[in-house]
Amino acid sequence: MKPMLSTKELIEHMKEKGITFRETSEKEAMDFLENNNYYMKLAAYRANYEKCAEGKRKGMYQNLDFAYLQELSRLDMHLRHLVLEMCLDIEHAIKVRLVDLATKDPQEDGYDIVRRFLAEEGGMRVLEGIRRHKAGEYCKDLIAKYYPYFPIWVFVELISFGDLLYFCYFCEKRYNVKIVNRTLMNTVRDVRNASAHSNCLLNKMTERIDATKQVNSEISNFIGAMPEISKTSRVNNMNCKFTNSFITLLYVYDCLMPVNSRKKRYEELQEFLEGRAVRHKEYFRTNTKIVGVYKFQEKVIKNLLTNT
Repeated sequence: MKPMLSTKELIEHMKEKGITFRETSEKEAMDFLENNNYYMKLAAYRANYEKCAEGKRKGMYQNLDFAYLQELSRLDMHLRHLVLEMCLDIEHAIKVRLVDLATKDPQEDGYDIVRRFLAEEGGMRVLEGIRRHKAGEYCKDLIAKYYPYFPIWVFVELISFGDLLYFCYFCEKRYNVKIVNRTLMNTVRDVRNASAHSNCLLNKMTERIDATKQVNSEISNFIGAMPEISKTSRVNNMNCKFTNSFITLLYVYDCLMPVNSRKKRYEELQEFLEGRAVRHKEYFRTNTKIVGVYKFQEKVIKNLLTNT
């Protein structure tokens, strides 16, 4: 077991790892760790930096100041907020599509499709998940009024995102339509959960996807249609976990959302990339990993805005 260190001891530990305190003083760093963030989360961004391979500094980080970790944690927070908004938009769009499908079915009363879904394996688990929220301020009235016989327009408001996806797949089969790609939605779900639980998105920007896995063809074609992005750049970037997940989110968003929504979100992303993200660009100028990821995302967003 690793011993729990005091804030002062953590500062010394970082110095031993080669992290400097030129842009941010040790006193300011201590204040940040005690009031704004905690060490484990902040230290996660070290993975974006190389270590010295030899010499007196072997095993120590190269060109890494505490301020760079601070900035990455702040940028991550801003990005998570934008990503979560997009995920909530996607969730709403799926709900609208499902209710619309049922409404247009002359044989459907709004209750039967939910009843059939809950009769499937796992239905009791879904009901139990709803029941656990019966004391919640925002859902208790709906649950009290309808439990356990829900019309679809109430049901979609009460189930988790994961169960919404299962219900979506059930409805796709029933109506013989394609609403979402299951594989891609698994990625969107993971990104949504990470953002909602304040997990780091930018801690391993260039970590590669498993060599046994391939980039989804729909996503590859999505980027391949952008003339400003070369094949080499596409292949290199899309084989990184972060970029693959983020581009998957953009693709799903592009497929499901109306043009006005897409334009608004893409403009927000561009504003972030051209504004807050480069406020301290001097921190990352020598880090080719971070610069490469940034430039690729910037090209993608510009292309999406141009064609929206």
